[in-house]
Amino acid sequence: MLVNTSLADLEQLRLDLLESLRTAYEKRQAVIKKLVDTCSLPVERIEERYALVDSYLSQLTGNRGEMFEVVSFAVLREYFRTFGFSLQRFSTTHANDGGMDFVGGEAIYQVTTDESIQKVRRDLAKAPGTKRVLVGPTLTPAVGELCKGDVLETVELKDLLNPFISWLLARDTRSKEARHLQRVLEIAPAEFRRENRAEASESHSEVV
Repeated sequence: MLVNTSLADLEQLRLDLLESLRTAYEKRQAVIKKLVDTCSLPVERIEERYALVDSYLSQLTGNRGEMFEVVSFAVLREYFRTFGFSLQRFSTTHANDGGMDFVGGEAIYQVTTDESIQKVRRDLAKAPGTKRVLVGPTLTPAVGELCKGDVLETVELKDLLNPFISWLLARDTRSKEARHLQRVLEIAPAEFRRENRAEASESHSEVV
């Protein structure tokens, strides 16, 4: 890529990257503020919390699918927590994580908003022999065929909405307090702040 590239072009590329990181940071800060503001609503304001989670899950474009990855993690983590299971997210969307986006029990979770066969093949080639769950907005029949034998389960956007979010919403509605959805909204900002720190570290490395 760098063959016959001038120093001026490389400097412009560096500046473009830094600007992209600043823009992503600003957008992320706006999302964090919205999440925090919604968390401060009275506990009986369940529908507002639900609507925010629902809308953020549907935002699939930009920044490597970060919004989908973070919010889907928050939903799944809270859902599994209610049954005594733990789901962790050690990586960020900027890290070379070896295909381990989330880790829970004996399986890894691989998240992608890129539905191409090529991307799925690359993901499946990572961590060979490991039990895995594939998470994505929609998974085509071709992807489903490719996953046979290599994937324990697939989780699509429609699954996140029902049963996962629907189950959490039903429990909150029954108790008339947004306990579960509140935790989802608290997990997400913490993950976005981790993205900020990872991005700042990456930006510092580029400058150095």
